[in-house]
Amino acid sequence: MILPTTASTVWILAIVSLLCLGSWANTLKLAGKWRFEYFYYDFVFGILLGAGAAALLLGSAHPQELTFQDNLLLTGYRKMAWALGSGVVLNLGTLLLLAAMSLSGMSVAFPLTLGVALVIGTVWDFATATQASTPLAFGGVVLLLAAVIVIALTHVWRLRDQQQAAQTALRPDPRVKPQRARAPGAGLAIILAVFGGIALSTFPRILGEATSGENGMAPYAAMLLLAISAFLTAPFFVLFFTTFPVAGAAGSLRGYLGGTKIQHLLGLLGGILWATGMLSSLLIAGAPRDAQPSALIQYALSHGTLLVAAVWGLLVWREFRGAGDRVRMLLAGMLVLFLAGLGVVAFAFSTK
Repeated sequence: MILPTTASTVWILAIVSLLCLGSWANTLKLAGKWRFEYFYYDFVFGILLGAGAAALLLGSAHPQELTFQDNLLLTGYRKMAWALGSGVVLNLGTLLLLAAMSLSGMSVAFPLTLGVALVIGTVWDFATATQASTPLAFGGVVLLLAAVIVIALTHVWRLRDQQQAAQTALRPDPRVKPQRARAPGAGLAIILAVFGGIALSTFPRILGEATSGENGMAPYAAMLLLAISAFLTAPFFVLFFTTFPVAGAAGSLRGYLGGTKIQHLLGLLGGILWATGMLSSLLIAGAPRDAQPSALIQYALSHGTLLVAAVWGLLVWREFRGAGDRVRMLLAGMLVLFLAGLGVVAFAFSTK
């Protein structure tokens, strides 16, 4: 079983994890007008392919040492149950994230969903931490919560500005009483993102229960069970989202089969990217302590995925192109608040 043992290897894995977990959703954007529910079928299959290939190629690379098969034989059933449960939670949280993304875009859904997960996770970590600075932890939570509120307001005001511009362009009949501009879909996207964040805040803790302790699962085995669980349970979640779609008409299996080869391949690629990023995170957690970066840097790298996704949406996909000055100022404020919040929380948990 290949595991990282040097600081340089851990640094490479940290960067790979940051980029992959913050970039996999680009494959859905590249797929064009492809429903996220259909994309998710290929996505979980890609996770399974990535996890299976890593387990067979890297988890069994040194047969004279402990392999992932040996780890599965030695691990208790309770640890396996935690790993399987993490796949179920992953499906729920990720589908809610993608549903919010279909309504609001990548630059809103990721910071909002992962921001909520980060706030909840920080509070949970502080409650269970043996050593942490209370003022810094509290201040970091306030900054992160402010960033979440700002990005939600940004989305609402952007849709409101768009609707007002559309009404102005249509030149409505002056005899008709004007109605107050509303932001259709803004509330639904925010609700979906919040619930997705709640679900994803529990995911690392459930997976951590599977990998922690003396009889915890090794990264390759835990990743494989997670992928199997996600692949087997995904159809039930996708069926719900296609039956009760957040936008458009209900979907069917025929719609999935009608996708192009490129769209299906992009879904597989997205899953492989996510699996690569998550496996890298697990390998970092299992590396020797002297090979790991400082707690400050490790925290910033492991939670910076929402900023990577936001940058993709803002700079590459230009989801806020044509937005007004007020919205642009809010976007800049959101990025500053997230950066400040991540830094303050990282200091809080690295303070001895």
